[in-house]
Amino acid sequence: MLVRAGPLRALVGVQFREGGDADSVPRVFIKTLQDRVLKQEQQEAMLKRWPPALVFALESDHSPFFSMPTLLFAFLLKAVASIKAAT
Repeated sequence: MLVRAGPLRALVGVQFREGGDADSVPRVFIKTLQDRVLKQEQQEAMLKRWPPALVFALESDHSPFFSMPTLLFAFLLKAVASIKAAT
C-alpha cells in the first residue's frame, strides 16, 4: 500500500555535473543486489556512466528503506562520514 509509482518524468534528461566545482556534491551509490526493478546490468551501467565517489552493496530489494532500514541508515551514515573526511 505504501509503495507507489515514482515520478519518472523528473529523471528524464537529468544531467550530473562533474565533480570539482564548489557546488558539486560527491555521489554515493547503494547497489541493491536483490533488485527486480533495476537489474544488476542496469545498475552497473549507471555506475559506468556517472562514477560515484563511493559504492555500497546492500543485499536488498528495490526498497531497502522498507526491507532493511537499519542497514540502509548505517550506509548513509558511512557515506556522510566519508564525504566529510574528504572535504
